[in-house]
Amino acid sequence: MGRSKRKANQNTATISDLPNHIICDILSRLPLSSIFTCKRVCKIWHNLILEPCFAKLHLSRSPLSLVFYRPGNSNDSPSYFEILQLHDPPDLDQHNATMKFTTQIYLPHRHVEMLGSCNGSILLANYVSDYKDLVIIVCNPLRARHHVLPEPSKLALRTHGYAGLGFVHSPSTDKHKVLLFTHTWTNLGPAAPAWSRDKLYCDTFTIGIDDEWRSIGDTGMPPDEFALPFVFLNGAIHWIGFENSRVICYFDIEKEQFGSFPLPSHFGLKGQGRFFLGVIDNWLYIQHDSPYMVWKFWVMKDYGDFGSWTPEWVIERPITSKFASRVKLLKMLNDGTLLMFLFKSSMVPNNLRGGKITKTLASYNPQTRVLSVLKTTENICILPAGHSFYDAPRFFSPMDALK
Repeated sequence: MGRSKRKANQNTATISDLPNHIICDILSRLPLSSIFTCKRVCKIWHNLILEPCFAKLHLSRSPLSLVFYRPGNSNDSPSYFEILQLHDPPDLDQHNATMKFTTQIYLPHRHVEMLGSCNGSILLANYVSDYKDLVIIVCNPLRARHHVLPEPSKLALRTHGYAGLGFVHSPSTDKHKVLLFTHTWTNLGPAAPAWSRDKLYCDTFTIGIDDEWRSIGDTGMPPDEFALPFVFLNGAIHWIGFENSRVICYFDIEKEQFGSFPLPSHFGLKGQGRFFLGVIDNWLYIQHDSPYMVWKFWVMKDYGDFGSWTPEWVIERPITSKFASRVKLLKMLNDGTLLMFLFKSSMVPNNLRGGKITKTLASYNPQTRVLSVLKTTENICILPAGHSFYDAPRFFSPMDALK
């Protein structure tokens, strides 16, 4: 009887006996925390998880996530990323919902900003106050890889002045580009409108291709009116600029060409609230912070068709006032519920350098007008502040092209 048991055990197959492509298929369906546990099981699994084919398979099944950057204060408190996977419907009761990744990046200056996320990689800017000695870093938290870009031209930064950074992916070449925007004022006299005096310049750096920044020159476009992160969609980055009226400016990644198209006609005049761009479910949307106590969201249903702007959602501010002075849409769930991030800041008494930042992940049902709080975090924000982006974490890293 004992011999029969031993023989049966010898004929029992384990998961390690399966073909590699089946193991990859199984592992790619697991949450991030389980994948990292499996990565430590054996060398074979570790190598499989780092294969490009696994990265693509995992990306096709991984839910979009909130990616947070938490700046450290000292060697004993290093900076790190947090990744919160968001399922449909969101389930935040799991203890492993948020994963923490230390950066292991040397940041020489005090001010750090997380300025973009593209295909799971993060764009960081590290600088002295007023963007002096700007250090630009691209990193991938899942792969624990990072790349410090060459120093931008000090002459350009000094002559023009820093305006912003964009981080994009070119589908045709499968390359990642970082765009550095600077601007300068052209003195046309006090009678000239402000928009006519402001010129926007652009330099680009392709990871794995370029050894130094390449100047595109004067873009012919006005700078971002509200100095917020750029929005990436349909192979182009977008921002809201102001010429004789507000327009959406864009930069086509493949053609390296700039252009613009109008907002809905009644958005053109100043003094009617603030406007912000975003992307939800591959739709470009405009958030209008109306002075009439509502958040209004307009969606371009057919990208490039300026007649397809549709007023999609309205949220009364009293519903969100307890949690938000700013709203950012993240995702529309299958039942039509909106997943959103709410930001609210307040100054801390006797503290002139920062304030208390409350960040609330919430859902809002436009039909029932019910707001449900899913997760709230609170921190004392002494510059630099923590930032967050919405992206799909990837085990592929653009730094792989640097081998």
